[in-house]
Amino acid sequence: MKNSVNLPFNMAEKWQIRHVIPIVIYLIVQLVPATFPSFLSKSQIPSVLGWWLAIGFTLAVIVSFYCLRPDWQKWKAEGNQTDTMDTLKWIGIGIVLLYVSLISVNLVDAWLSGGIENIAKSQNTDEIMKAIQVIPILQVMVVLLGPIMEEFLFRHIMFGNLSTKLNFIFSFVLSGVIFGLIHGDNKFLIYVAMSFVFSLVFVKTRRIIAPIAIHVFNNGIVVLALYATT
Repeated sequence: MKNSVNLPFNMAEKWQIRHVIPIVIYLIVQLVPATFPSFLSKSQIPSVLGWWLAIGFTLAVIVSFYCLRPDWQKWKAEGNQTDTMDTLKWIGIGIVLLYVSLISVNLVDAWLSGGIENIAKSQNTDEIMKAIQVIPILQVMVVLLGPIMEEFLFRHIMFGNLSTKLNFIFSFVLSGVIFGLIHGDNKFLIYVAMSFVFSLVFVKTRRIIAPIAIHVFNNGIVVLALYATT
C-alpha cells in the first residue's frame, strides 16, 4: 500500500483535547526545573533534575500514548497503515535519507565555513553530553524517551494536524522550523533536515513507530560517538 504525501491525517473524535494534553504535560516537565534553584541547593539540582526528567518524560510518554492511540486505530481501520515489512522498509529508507541529508547539510556548512575543520560543534549536543556525564540517567531520556515524545508532539500532533489543512511541503516547513527552533541550537538546518525525513516516513507509513525508530537510532549513534571521542 502506498500513501500519497498529501493524503491528510484524519484524526479520531475528540482530537482537540486529546492533542492538548500531551503538549501541557510536556511543557510542565520542561518548565518546572526552572524553579528548582528557588528551593534546592546547587549540589542537589543535578540529581533531582535527572530523576524529574526521567520520571516526567516516562509519564508523558505513557499518557500521550493513550491520548493518541484512537488516531492510530482509526488509520488502521481505514487501511492507511503499512504492514510490518513495508514499515521496516521505510525505516531503512529513512535512516539512509537521514544520513544523506545530514552529510549534505554538513558539506554545505563546511563550504560556507571555509573547510571541515571550521565547522562549529553543535551547542545542543555538547550540552547534552555534559549533562549525561553529570546525570547518567539522562541517557534514557536522550536516546529513548525524548525521541518518542518529540515524535508524538512534532510529527503526530503538529505535522499531522497541519496536514489536514495544508499540503506536505507547507506542513513540513512549519513543523520543521518549530522543531529546529525549539532545540535552540546553532545547527538549525540539521534539525529541519531531520524533521523532513521523519515527516516523510510518517506520511508514507502512517505509523508513528517508524519516525520514532529512526530518531532513537540517530540519538543512540550520537551518544555512542560522543562517548567514543571523550
